Amino acid sequence: MTYEELIQSCASFGLNLDARVIDGLKRYCALLQEWNEKMNLTSIVDEPEVIEKHFYDSLLVAKTFRFGQRKIADVGSGAGFPGAVIALAFPEAKVTLIDATKKKFAFLETLKAELHLDNLSFLVGRVEDIKAERESFDAVISRGFASLRVFAEVGAPLLYVTGTLIAMKGKNAEEELSEAKNILSKLHLRLKGKQEDKLPCGDARVCYFFAKDEHTPKRFPRRWDEIQRIKI
Repeated sequence: MTYEELIQSCASFGLNLDARVIDGLKRYCALLQEWNEKMNLTSIVDEPEVIEKHFYDSLLVAKTFRFGQRKIADVGSGAGFPGAVIALAFPEAKVTLIDATKKKFAFLETLKAELHLDNLSFLVGRVEDIKAERESFDAVISRGFASLRVFAEVGAPLLYVTGTLIAMKGKNAEEELSEAKNILSKLHLRLKGKQEDKLPCGDARVCYFFAKDEHTPKRFPRRWDEIQRIKI
């Protein structure tokens, strides 16, 4: 995928990427390639693939959800996907990246400085241990962090009531949704939308949008070992 194709594809669903955003994405790609030689950030480093499988994939969710003037948390953000891309494309949004791998934040701090992302902030640590931000976000999003069952349990407590949990999934989306049915109910998360896409390479993408209808029960999230071992 080229940057021109990215511009055209995003314009088709109403997202206009101006020169500032494209210049930022080009610098993002260059930094990703440079830093990936020092640490394992991603297995995708060729620019056309980065554009398609990182940048375009991160922005597809904007077909359904508009991020303007929202407070967003990206759980398990890794090298910044989708959160840092969203912060670049939607400068009026406030985006917080959450990840337990401290060394990755050296890259993200550099990215923030070079792309002038004043609307981007970071929380280093395990998401299930973050208490101060409980029920304070408009939306919580994740791509490739964990199964839907696990993401829902650690993500829902960060959302305020009426907020949106956004789960970016691939070909096993329906299976994950079925597995998560019970915990979604206990977390008061209601499926309100589903978006299905294919990347130009043919890879399937499914995005689930859940509304949070009530406060998250205080017993959630459980400890990480319990979340992993004991399915609800």
